[in-house]
Amino acid sequence: MSLGTIEKKALSLLSALERAGKSVSSVAVEGRRIEILLATGEAIDEFDKLEMRHGKA
Repeated sequence: MSLGTIEKKALSLLSALERAGKSVSSVAVEGRRIEILLATGEAIDEFDKLEMRHGKA
């Protein structure tokens, strides 16, 4: 199964952005439209809201 030209363009854009040091969070291809969302500079910490104490404090 081969990729269509739109998918090839999306992959090419993705690799170019990653080579430029950009962090991509998602890529959507709808018809002839390619949407690429760049990740923000903030790193999401999964454990930020968790209480991380052990024993009595």
